[in-house]
Amino acid sequence: MESRSRKPDVGYLKKLVGAGWDGIASARQEMRGGVFSPPLETAVWTPAAVGAAIGLVGTRFLVKRKSASSAAVGGLVGSIVGCGAAIAWSSRGYTSCAAHKAVRLVNAARDAHWLESHPIDYA
Repeated sequence: MESRSRKPDVGYLKKLVGAGWDGIASARQEMRGGVFSPPLETAVWTPAAVGAAIGLVGTRFLVKRKSASSAAVGGLVGSIVGCGAAIAWSSRGYTSCAAHKAVRLVNAARDAHWLESHPIDYA
């Protein structure tokens, strides 16, 4: 009996994952498909350029061997970090809504599973 309780319940895991995906889909419908609050094309370029500049300047001051390749790598890393920060910032409204809805639906699925395995007798 103990080995049965340790086996993962695949059906339950599917319900949890499905509830999470349903929460994300309902957030997408609520946001009317617009994930990024300012359009991504305009929101990304400035932070990517600032990140690249900081990466270039940072490698010039921090790296002892001042070569063009280390500066290029620093600029590339800086632009990637800046681009990632811009994407995270511009999608924060959608991410918050999707996370709240997914957590709410996953918790409802967990509660339903608990009630199935622990029926309440009022008699």
